[in-house]
Amino acid sequence: MWSVYLDNNPLRAGSARALGVASRRAYHSPLAPLRARKVSKTALPGRRWVRIRNFMAGISGTDLALVHLQTDPSVGLMALPRPSRTYLGREVVGEVIDIGPEAEFLRVGDRVAYQLDQCCATRDIEPPCRHCASGNYSICENRYLPGPQPIGGGWGDEMILHERQLFLVPDGLADEQAALLEPSAVALHAALRHQPQPEENVLVIGAGSIGLLTIQAVRVFAPQANVTVLARHPFQVEMATRMGATRMLYVEDGTAAVARMTGGRHYRRRLGPELLVGGFDVIYDTVGSDTTMQQALQWVRGRGTIVQAGMRLERMHLDPTPIWDQEVNICGAIGHGSESWPGGAGLASSWSADNGGRVSTFALAAALIRERRLTPQRLVTHRFPLREVRRAVEVARDKATHRSIKVLLDIRDVAMPSEAVEELQPVEASE
Repeated sequence: MWSVYLDNNPLRAGSARALGVASRRAYHSPLAPLRARKVSKTALPGRRWVRIRNFMAGISGTDLALVHLQTDPSVGLMALPRPSRTYLGREVVGEVIDIGPEAEFLRVGDRVAYQLDQCCATRDIEPPCRHCASGNYSICENRYLPGPQPIGGGWGDEMILHERQLFLVPDGLADEQAALLEPSAVALHAALRHQPQPEENVLVIGAGSIGLLTIQAVRVFAPQANVTVLARHPFQVEMATRMGATRMLYVEDGTAAVARMTGGRHYRRRLGPELLVGGFDVIYDTVGSDTTMQQALQWVRGRGTIVQAGMRLERMHLDPTPIWDQEVNICGAIGHGSESWPGGAGLASSWSADNGGRVSTFALAAALIRERRLTPQRLVTHRFPLREVRRAVEVARDKATHRSIKVLLDIRDVAMPSEAVEELQPVEASE
């Protein structure tokens, strides 16, 4: 089986970081962690594990950050145990081609999407930890315990996973939509971490895939909310409008513009700090940099809420005074799982919740896509065969140059060549 992965040898990471100062191509060089290799086909590691033939996969912001080593070694998460390889691609749809003898939920021929990383369910731990018991699998307390590891990811022709890591894709979803269930679920989870109320002023910082889908998620749960978007590029502004944004905020307009939009009061010292009294009721930061987090802290009203949905493995330098001075609420949002949703919002009966009023985020995303209330397929700007993965990564990274939003790898029709990824020649993208 072919797979694109990161070799977590520290020497490779060190070489790429050093050479990357001169050229970003260093992250695709033979010395870099990024590898494309033929992996020996192995037996299923457990009796409930399954083998999937991949159809289509997306390139996410997390994938790009890992490829380009955008991680600070001093961040606490870097203390966690890491496997020797990190397989890339969680936005993926494929077909089950082999199952273990004790598989309960899946059969050969089922179409599935990658849904969960390791958790109590995939390790058959009973009773589950408190988070898994409530459906919050992304923060499972047992996810780092030793045990069988997945083999392969979306950036390859096959992958091997525990069956509980997979979501059975319902009929009616195209492969393109199914591959983008994961970012759709991430956006829904962020919106449900703090659901806006009618007529509230909402700001979405960032107009990448997650930011744009968060706009639609907010529209699902609060159709009357006033949704403003902070975007970097004109083509993102255009797409944000199509996805339901009502206003645009430009970085150069700054805090004074926020005051005008929200009816707040803007104070500023000459060549000194500035302060906003008032601001947005809810802010979703889908970027997660120190700059955007500081903007969120500065632009949220007193007792307003910031949902931190962007993920950056780097230390931040922030002025935290608004947290206590304005009694700001900050919520983290990572991944997805199951949501507490009492109904309403005009949802059709195509999704189901258990007796506790909880619903799988993936099932909710699938239902909303079928109802055309989430339209992740509209974000696809480029498609590449797997053999052009390096070019695909370049296009996904250089958004301004290529006007890229979501880049997909089509894995079905084109086999990987025998050369390594760093030896592939870049070709022009098909738009």
